[in-house]
Amino acid sequence: MPSEQIFSLNEIRSRLEKGDLPFSGITELGSAYVEFRRPAFYAGIAIHAGDRVRDEILKCMAVSQEDRYREEDPHTDRFIRDFPIQIIGRDSRFEYDINRKRETAVYQTPEMAWGLDVLNMPLSNALIRRSLKKYDEFHALMDILADYLCGQHEHGVIFDCHSYNYQREERRPWYEDEKPVINVGTGPVNRERFAHTIDDLMSRLSKISVEDRPIDVGENVVFKGGHLSQRLSKAHHDTLLVLAIEFKKVFMDEHSGELYEEVLEKLAEQFSKAATACLSA
Repeated sequence: MPSEQIFSLNEIRSRLEKGDLPFSGITELGSAYVEFRRPAFYAGIAIHAGDRVRDEILKCMAVSQEDRYREEDPHTDRFIRDFPIQIIGRDSRFEYDINRKRETAVYQTPEMAWGLDVLNMPLSNALIRRSLKKYDEFHALMDILADYLCGQHEHGVIFDCHSYNYQREERRPWYEDEKPVINVGTGPVNRERFAHTIDDLMSRLSKISVEDRPIDVGENVVFKGGHLSQRLSKAHHDTLLVLAIEFKKVFMDEHSGELYEEVLEKLAEQFSKAATACLSA
């Protein structure tokens, strides 16, 4: 992802309030890449697309880069590349997990990280504080985004894109696995208020195909929405729809990390069309 101009959160808020768009760049502490192409009431975010870890944290890590990569959400920024507003997390969830509460955002035990031995030595309080400053920056950025989106229209919409592993127990083709290829997490949102948009999106997503095969789409089957969705939905219950979208990793080998470029390209294109179409229906 490009590294352009550096913006403080105050500068981002000021430019949005003035309507000074387009602009793109990275936040002051480096937690996010932002791109505001044009005014809009909806945005795409990929909070776990990044894989950066500070050198001072890496020295304390026992978990391998390969194991980190398997639990991250690589390439999820591709699903939002056509959106008018994009925010992409730049750091690995193994440094701090944006989608967890602040007190559990820094993994320190295997129980916090899918059974993985994350650390070979305890993190100092100073190291944790530096990571949490970036965590705080990202969440403050999300608050700015939410306020902006809700001010553009009668409501705002955030497509919160993630991916998930489906071959933990058994290696088999994606179409033989019963879990949905796309899961829409709506647990924290005002389902009654946004029923039309959610139902229309589900209908459009169900028409997507992968490798010429129809896909299953589920709502709250594998994921209902994490801390970010919960926090924003609570703060803007009637005015902001945060859709936590989980893509099964059909576009890559979740064990080796090999990318299936053609599958990803077609899936991302179909998702983008469905997402934008449901907003104008």
